[in-house]
Amino acid sequence: MTRRGAALLLAMVPLVALAARFRPLLPVVLAVLGIIVVAMVIDWRLAPGRTRLRVRREHEHVLRLGRANAIALHIEVERATPSRVFSALVRDEHPADIDADVEVQHATFGVGRPAILRYTLTPRARGERAFGRVVMRVTGPLGLAWRQTALTGGDAMVRIDPDLSAIAEYEALARRGQLVELGVRALRRRGEGTEFERIRDAVPDDPLRSINWKATARTGRLMAVDLIPERAQPVILCIDHGRLMGVGAGALTKLDHAIGAALLLAHVALRTGDRVGLFVFSDGVTASVPPRPGRMQMRLLLEALRPVMPTRIESDYDEALVHLSRSQRRRALMVIFTDLLDPDQGASLIAQTARLRRRHLPLVVTVRDPALDAAAGRRPADVSETYARSVAAGLLADRADVIRTLRRNGVETVDADARSVSPRLLNRYLDLKRSARI
Repeated sequence: MTRRGAALLLAMVPLVALAARFRPLLPVVLAVLGIIVVAMVIDWRLAPGRTRLRVRREHEHVLRLGRANAIALHIEVERATPSRVFSALVRDEHPADIDADVEVQHATFGVGRPAILRYTLTPRARGERAFGRVVMRVTGPLGLAWRQTALTGGDAMVRIDPDLSAIAEYEALARRGQLVELGVRALRRRGEGTEFERIRDAVPDDPLRSINWKATARTGRLMAVDLIPERAQPVILCIDHGRLMGVGAGALTKLDHAIGAALLLAHVALRTGDRVGLFVFSDGVTASVPPRPGRMQMRLLLEALRPVMPTRIESDYDEALVHLSRSQRRRALMVIFTDLLDPDQGASLIAQTARLRRRHLPLVVTVRDPALDAAAGRRPADVSETYARSVAAGLLADRADVIRTLRRNGVETVDADARSVSPRLLNRYLDLKRSARI
């Protein structure tokens, strides 16, 4: 029943009360009431239902984590008077744990005049999700009643993968030479590195060490050598998905932020000619991909990371990193994405990274929790907030102690919030390449 239908029925209430006192009016009032009810039933019948409505849901096959993904609903009606236009309230039963910018929308459609409703979904977790039905309340042509219908919108299952838009943004800025806008320094500088690239004519600003005296003597012109960072070096992405990595850092978990930063680093490393591998662990080894070069390696990394979710188990660095050092004999950059809130685990990480450093170059990457930073810096207003601030300050102090110890032991570290962890990690990787440490 629409508001118009409800208003007509409410308008009959005083007439029915009047007819109860004046009996001769009763048949007339009942007749009018009957006409209204019959009109509402006819209006309900004229509103299109399941057999005449068609709904199609359109979206990308894979939704991107943490991004607003566009969803479109196409609504059509069949077997109706061409000039007749229907209005409806439409609700798409999207996955309950995904945020939508609009829940209920108004649509107007008719024969040959489909309605297209658009909204966005912002997933907060990876994995597979299922859409439900598209529920419609179509108003009849008289506007007295509506008919509710639930239809399927097409494929119900959808996959949510890490957001790769940062890679596309990186490529676009790299082509324009504007990587500084992303917070990344230049990929190459003249004369940096240890691997020979070419011999060219010298220019006035070339350093003396780049002059090739043999080529100069042979050609009679001052010649210089261009060096580039060494390529085909192994880069192992070691991703911890234990209990602490399931903690939120903003809208996403620390694990999801780590995976996003790891994939961007993998893309850049593969682009520069390095060999990228993957090692996922918690209390044991979950997945591993041997380091290889080439574009196909990125697809293998994505497939291996797709089922990785935070666990409720404490990570075991002793078990995982000992296994990694045994399987990876050649010197490699070991990029370890983890968390450092637990002092006992921090001691284990310090010991194992010191052991890795004998042959490899470990780089520990951690994502800061903005809620923890805010709690430690907030001025308390009562006893509970004082206690919360004390606990947060203690956790941050333990974290800082572990990071300082790692640095004293010669272990590279990157500790940043979710917005800056990717550019800071890329800059550290490029600095290590330029200095020929890997």
